[in-house]
Amino acid sequence: MGGAVTGYQLAKLGRRVLFVEKGILLHEEFHAREDGSAKPDITDESPEARLKRGWWPLRLQGETSFGEIDFFAPLGCGSGGSTSLYAAGLERLFPADFRPGANFPEVKDSTLPERWPISYEDLRPYYTEAEELFRVRGTQDPLGQQGGVLREPPHLSPRDKHLFDSFSQLGLHPYRIHVGFEFVAGCAECAGGLCPRGCKNDAGRICLLPALERYGASILPECEVLKLESGKLEVRKILCRRHGEEISIRAKMVVLAAGAFMTPVLLLNSKSEEWPEGLANRSGMVGRNLMFHASDYIAVNPTRSLSDIGPQKSMAFNDFYHSEGEKLGTFQTAGAAVTPGQIMQYMRDVAERDPTWWKKLASPKPVWWRKLSSPVIRLVALTAYYLFNFKHAAIWASIIEDLPYYDNRVFPDPQARNGMRFEYRHTDELKTRVMSFRRRLAKALGPHRMIVLSSENNINYGHVCGTCRFGDNPETSVLDKNNRAHDVSNLYVVDASFFPSSGGANPSLTIAANALRVAEVIHKQLG
Repeated sequence: MGGAVTGYQLAKLGRRVLFVEKGILLHEEFHAREDGSAKPDITDESPEARLKRGWWPLRLQGETSFGEIDFFAPLGCGSGGSTSLYAAGLERLFPADFRPGANFPEVKDSTLPERWPISYEDLRPYYTEAEELFRVRGTQDPLGQQGGVLREPPHLSPRDKHLFDSFSQLGLHPYRIHVGFEFVAGCAECAGGLCPRGCKNDAGRICLLPALERYGASILPECEVLKLESGKLEVRKILCRRHGEEISIRAKMVVLAAGAFMTPVLLLNSKSEEWPEGLANRSGMVGRNLMFHASDYIAVNPTRSLSDIGPQKSMAFNDFYHSEGEKLGTFQTAGAAVTPGQIMQYMRDVAERDPTWWKKLASPKPVWWRKLSSPVIRLVALTAYYLFNFKHAAIWASIIEDLPYYDNRVFPDPQARNGMRFEYRHTDELKTRVMSFRRRLAKALGPHRMIVLSSENNINYGHVCGTCRFGDNPETSVLDKNNRAHDVSNLYVVDASFFPSSGGANPSLTIAANALRVAEVIHKQLG
């Protein structure tokens, strides 16, 4: 999101822009198939096949409180980055998120700063601009900061209209969730994959392609950045590998947007005599303060059977964003209907993320064991589907704020597949807030039966952030308030690495709004 938006805005302002992309130019090929035909084979997990689908090619490796982990993270790779896979939730953070230290006075071992170096008011006009750029649809949140002009969403399905009205009568404050969909005929919302109809407003379609086609930007696809060569005060060269050949690129300004996993690793690998601990790492904070969100998937049943034909990512409410002195997060529809096949896939995904032995039943390694376990998984999925009436349930997801802890980190590891690993501790205070959210929700939903589908390991790996945070103090942050690296005059970071706290909402719109702000800063610096 950050790289495409920044490059688009700079190109629109008349600057010469070169995108360097590890993946392929997906949209040029994929969006040509308007009818969605000839979709890639999603069962092929080879790196080449995954890149053609816009997915990160290799498994990530790391260690969490739940043990060693080796899995395919929900990350994109190619034009549009991870927005090619996102469910297009484009929500603002709350004003209180920009001064988060006051919300967690009891947290002692977090390295949470007292506030963001910018305020909500600083970002407000860019939020409005980003909502217009990505053609966001929805209605105003009765409990949130009123935004700009939103496009009208499509009508709710009978089931979701029933839930919306019922929640309102229960004293909750539902609203139509803010999403970047055009909702063309046959829209499937395409969460988890590329949209073949050009209906999902991802950063590739909205920003990168227009920058190339209208504003003279260029792109080097299939080009992996290896290292930034720098002096004491500026980046001199970008060293890359493309089609087996090593090349170097010079630029007046370098903007990193490789994601909160990969951007810090690139900086740490860019050591030099002037930067022995890694480029821009005088504070020692590069790669530190890794954050995700805690996200439960929860089935909510209507009080009667109704059709679910309509938008799936349809509504949300923020009654527990701040609740009785606790700061928790949002609750929103997940953007998918429930089928036995999806339950089976969910079980496999849980098993891949959670290394406890009994969950390995869902995705064992040996062929003979897979043949034995698949019927078991299918039986469990079908039983759950009919026993809990999932046929008529709506699937919702919570997004609960994570906090920055110094020991949660990303770091280079030459022996790992991606040349990096991560370490993450799922803290007791986060577990406590997750349980508090569940209790408050169960009480608030009244007659609506809810079933928590998540395990204790509910880490949302799609919302990684915080590993190059910005701030006013060079001793405790990597970037200044304009996202420029402290002491490096021509290096900016615009992906989710810059977040000093995660907030309790989808991060994409905040990344986009901040990228628009930073593009103006760079434009002025260039003169």
